[in-house]
Amino acid sequence: MPNTGIHANTPRYLFSAFLLVALLLPVSTALAAPAGTLITNQATATFQDANANSFTSLSNTTTVTVISVYTVSVTSPPDAAGGSNTVVYYPYTVTNTGNDNNTFTLTAATGSALPGSWTATIYFDANGDGVHQAGETTVTGSTGLLLPSGAYRFFVGVTIPLNTPNGSQDDTTLNVNGTGPGAAATAQDNVVTTAQAPNLSVVKDVRNVTTAGSFGATANAATAEVLEYRLTVTNGGAIAATAVVLTDPDHTWTTYVANSIYIGSNGATSNGAGNVLQDDNNTGGETCAVVVCGIGSATAGGLITANLGTGATELVGGNLAPGSTVYVYFQVRVD
Repeated sequence: MPNTGIHANTPRYLFSAFLLVALLLPVSTALAAPAGTLITNQATATFQDANANSFTSLSNTTTVTVISVYTVSVTSPPDAAGGSNTVVYYPYTVTNTGNDNNTFTLTAATGSALPGSWTATIYFDANGDGVHQAGETTVTGSTGLLLPSGAYRFFVGVTIPLNTPNGSQDDTTLNVNGTGPGAAATAQDNVVTTAQAPNLSVVKDVRNVTTAGSFGATANAATAEVLEYRLTVTNGGAIAATAVVLTDPDHTWTTYVANSIYIGSNGATSNGAGNVLQDDNNTGGETCAVVVCGIGSATAGGLITANLGTGATELVGGNLAPGSTVYVYFQVRVD
């Protein structure tokens, strides 16, 4: 086979050379041409005659005027949640992506898709960090004049009304409208705000202790027989319930059985593991150190009071975390 002078690895060397040339080529970093820019150019032709004399001919000059293009972009924060009677702040950035100056009006309205119809207010992000500060209370409705690539940062604050039930929702629509000459740019974003609230449920059951009955909504008893009540308190909400106090005052035709109040995490047996016997007289100085606990007392008239949850004392109720359940037991004798 004749020698061609081409080695088997030549294509690899050629590829490396092409790659080096590609890396050395300039990368385009051109920005959008500003409105009103004039793009002018003309062509040149060079040639020679039969005697090798050089000549040059120029074309006419063409001129292109860059017209205004109005566009805008707006960020899209994620949906959020907050407690009743609080404000949830959504950070936004509007950027003038057009090639001409523009001013954008900002409006926000609630209740377009969900029925909450809560209140939405737009606040200026004074330090531009996207985190709402207590002092950032300046209400705004305009970006002011933005140069091309200029940005404006603000918050949409959604107020969740007082006593809004847990899980309630409302949507908020932000509208951005350019006011510059020509075809003004517009943009829109929608967020959904969810209310978080404690949601305590209280279930009361009774059983006849004397006849070894089971807990239920009803029971039968004769005079002098002992009844035991079980109250199941559960926080099914999204946030902690605070200052939780349970009272049970109505025990007509019965008399409270001393030293029968048990409180804790055991829903099967009053004196079972996880439950604590209370002192009845409210003078022991107890404090709940765990979530599923409480401080209980009974008066001579049969009023049962239980301050429940972490941090509860003999004077105030404590906190019940979301998803936590505490049981309160006490006994009475039928008169």
